[in-house]
Amino acid sequence: MHHEYALNPECVNDFKTFKNLIDQCGFQHGRLISGFPSDWIKKVAEVCKLPPVKRKTIFEKTLRNIKKIMVSSAREYNRGTDWLRNAEQQHEIKPFHAIISLENPRNHEKIIIAEEIDSTNDLWHVPREKIVPRKAQDLALCAKKLLNESRDILLVDRNFNPELPRFVNTLNILINYALEKHHQPRRLELHVEYKESKKEISPPKEMWAERCHGNLSGCLPENAQLMIFRWRRKDDGDKLHPRYVLTEHGGIRFEYGLDEWEGEGQTTDVSLLGQSVYEQRWREYQQETAAFDLVDEIVITGIKESL
Repeated sequence: MHHEYALNPECVNDFKTFKNLIDQCGFQHGRLISGFPSDWIKKVAEVCKLPPVKRKTIFEKTLRNIKKIMVSSAREYNRGTDWLRNAEQQHEIKPFHAIISLENPRNHEKIIIAEEIDSTNDLWHVPREKIVPRKAQDLALCAKKLLNESRDILLVDRNFNPELPRFVNTLNILINYALEKHHQPRRLELHVEYKESKKEISPPKEMWAERCHGNLSGCLPENAQLMIFRWRRKDDGDKLHPRYVLTEHGGIRFEYGLDEWEGEGQTTDVSLLGQSVYEQRWREYQQETAAFDLVDEIVITGIKESL
């Protein structure tokens, strides 16, 4: 769902083009700028040839928020070689989705000329939604980049059942992605519905906590924690129906849920949330602005030993 683009720092010198492509990047667009090299912003300062007034605008406004759309690269960078050759060489080792530059002297097939970027370019066109198999690995992979880069993570599935492997399998992979870069995010939360209809009644807190501890503590490394919240629909309020992965950066909607299908052949629609929808759904699962009534919360502490 999210693609990493290497952006030649020299593109800043074509400011109009540079600003246009930056505005089309971000978690809601599915395009992220690679932090390549790790001091990419410093590299921009070194190669920037714009007049002082325009340069000040770039560094005070445009680049101020670029970290929100930038992801860590974890690639080597040879200071004795120019940026473009570095990018081409590293692409062979760990591919970018594409490389954006002002020129393409070696006719590299994965380079996009910055001023030629538009939605008709196959390397720039990123679908905001796709159909994926309802299998744990396929579902979780849609959120991998988002989880890797986030510190505040909310997983929302109204029907989550800790006793069913089809839910636990996906949760386990999502947690692994969330912890790849941060042993313990600031927030790692699971939000579910407290049911009290004639067809289904949720278990009391003690029984619920026992089931969650028994089945989920093994998904977490030792001492890592997962908060689980149960919510009740407010009178005349929305149901807890949509399923999401939400973080401080953006969100992804899973049409059928985060659980995998135990048979073969079923798929689900997965889509990136637009900014306004994301902001509203994010607010709905914060305790201060919740759209639902909080029934209870429990903390699951991990017991899985590190390898």
